[in-house]
Amino acid sequence: MLRKNMLIAVLAITITFFTGACMSQQTDDINKPLPRKSREESLQWAKDYTSTMARYADVEISGDPAPRKRFDTCVGQNDEVAEDGRYTLTYTGYAKLPDKQHIPAIRKLRKALEEHGIRITSHTERPETPEAIMYARSDSEGYSLIADSVNPPGTLRLSVSTPCFLPPGATQQQF
Repeated sequence: MLRKNMLIAVLAITITFFTGACMSQQTDDINKPLPRKSREESLQWAKDYTSTMARYADVEISGDPAPRKRFDTCVGQNDEVAEDGRYTLTYTGYAKLPDKQHIPAIRKLRKALEEHGIRITSHTERPETPEAIMYARSDSEGYSLIADSVNPPGTLRLSVSTPCFLPPGATQQQF
């Protein structure tokens, strides 16, 4: 029993480290305190995360096409939009990889993510094309992932979208 509890504790620490540690669990409370992170911190975390995804898929992020970042204003469950600076980030990196290797690369990534407690929400393989599409989510941390075959041919997309963050020092607007 003690050995099992120790294993669970080690796994929990590993998952916390892998997933970004400072994001908070999502709840239904519209005015719950949001996790705080600057745009620069979010961007660095997203770059690191997509690099980790690439390592697990055994690919390298290329500069062509260039990685993309998009900051958006958070929109609430009831379409409310705050004016307190809260934001989400979607960061996408691309890897050059022959189409025939996309399915094995995404399978490797899927296995690693599942080992770290990330829930795979959809996984499609089309060997005749060949292409693969995988969506995943960290339920505890609120971020989502995409890994898929995209154009131009021979391009694998690795993308992470953060939950809503409030910049440090901002006063959270209440609804």
